Amino acid sequence: MKSFKQALLIVLMLSAAVGSIALVSTTSFAINEEQQQPETKPPLPAKYGGNSNKSDSEFKLKTQDEVTKLLGNRKIKEIKFLMWKDAKPATEYNLDIDGNRKVWKVTADYVGGIDFDGGRCKSNAKLTQVLDAETGDNLMFEVRCPKGSFESDRPKPTAEDLRILENSR
Repeated sequence: MKSFKQALLIVLMLSAAVGSIALVSTTSFAINEEQQQPETKPPLPAKYGGNSNKSDSEFKLKTQDEVTKLLGNRKIKEIKFLMWKDAKPATEYNLDIDGNRKVWKVTADYVGGIDFDGGRCKSNAKLTQVLDAETGDNLMFEVRCPKGSFESDRPKPTAEDLRILENSR
């Protein structure tokens, strides 16, 4: 009976010790897990914040005439005063421009072509440009060129380049 009591006492002490260790390690793990959470920072404000509450009289580009004067001698087809969210292409995602930013969207046709970085559109180029109404900054510039009308400034690929490209597909 005495050895039974001793064995029972040893089992109880071991159980208490294991339980204490488990409790301490679980608490320690929880504390470490909280400490390891990355710090979340608020997003930076847009470089071009919303300005829909500002009067147009405060802007650099107030009228279509001012936009035309800034762009110079272009065959302008259309000029629209819009919010950035309505002027940008659906695929454009730019955190630097607030959707409620006032802009001028200009479309122009270049029947005789247009030169730009990387090449030239020989004929019937279509230009879309979005200008910030408040600052006059260029927010977007896109040139569309009909098939067969684009000339690249880059050298033509060699036969070896074309073979490598074909084999990579």
